[in-house]
Amino acid sequence: MEQNRVKIQDVAAFAHTSISTVSRVLDGGKNVDPRTREKVEEAISRLGYIPSAPARAMRLGHTHLTGLLVPDMTSGYHALLSQTIKDSLFRKGYLTLIATTFGDPSIQRSYISSFISQRVDGLIILSSLLPDPREAVNLEKIPAVFLDTFLKKSKIPTINQDVSGAVRDALKDLAFYRHEKAGYLPGPAGRLPLLQEYQAALEREAGEFFREGAVEVSAKTEISIMSSYANFLQDPGAAKDASSGFKRRCEKVDGILDALLSRGVRAVIAGYGPDALAAYLCLRGRGIPIGQGGVSVISFDHVSMGDFLSPPLSSIEVPVGRMGLMASESLEKAMAGEIMENRKVEAAYVHRQSVGLA
Repeated sequence: MEQNRVKIQDVAAFAHTSISTVSRVLDGGKNVDPRTREKVEEAISRLGYIPSAPARAMRLGHTHLTGLLVPDMTSGYHALLSQTIKDSLFRKGYLTLIATTFGDPSIQRSYISSFISQRVDGLIILSSLLPDPREAVNLEKIPAVFLDTFLKKSKIPTINQDVSGAVRDALKDLAFYRHEKAGYLPGPAGRLPLLQEYQAALEREAGEFFREGAVEVSAKTEISIMSSYANFLQDPGAAKDASSGFKRRCEKVDGILDALLSRGVRAVIAGYGPDALAAYLCLRGRGIPIGQGGVSVISFDHVSMGDFLSPPLSSIEVPVGRMGLMASESLEKAMAGEIMENRKVEAAYVHRQSVGLA
């Protein structure tokens, strides 16, 4: 019998029992005679029966599907975080539908509506771009969790990074190496709320170690791999490949470095990992050492790339795996009807050889 034509009626007939008994076995019901259960399970195996997911969802009231919205799957941080969340939920019996917003609020809204129409049991949103927290009201109809999202009025639980202590340690390190000024590259802050939070933390903590105005925030480096890749998907003929975004980023970072260096800045902090890589390339192109005897570089880094660069990159790091597990745990509890509080994951500063005396 062909697998795609096997129905629950066929299983019941093969096992010499009723359709309702087969349903109870499939749903894990306990009030089934062990011998009957064995016959039903044998029939399922012999016939290759695959239960209908929509039918099971109708019976049980849930789909065992979850939705995950990610701004950028080309980002190592978002890819690793998504993988951790997906795997953790799978171990708990859930399949995860993943969609990419590319930093576009309208795309985010469309996917939220689509996920709700698919009757997902719960939803996780990374770096929500909804400008008004009241737009999240529709999400309160289903269990949801926000990551890297700073909504003050939403009732939906959030899991965010706490970078204040790590930023203080990074600035303290620069002051120890006698830096009196620092330049900040905020990256595509308009696309990712997390980058706005990084800048706010830096401005908050800078006064303790530097005089007012000593930390200069450069113009936003809005050219991003994320936006380049999104354009490439929409029109493959419009760009040769997604790497063109990084090339333009290097050109913009080089111009920013030129301005910072002319103002006596000898320490650079990058809020966005690709900007740190671009800064390395630009400084080398200018023949300027990185770290001791040159320009110090620090980056907010989510995938621990610092050890693989030369010299190793000093960075502010977040335990991504832990954050992903916290997200899946919070969603599971929210789906069970528990009221979840907002949670934070503490970042840590790691000193490496990219910081030294100028």
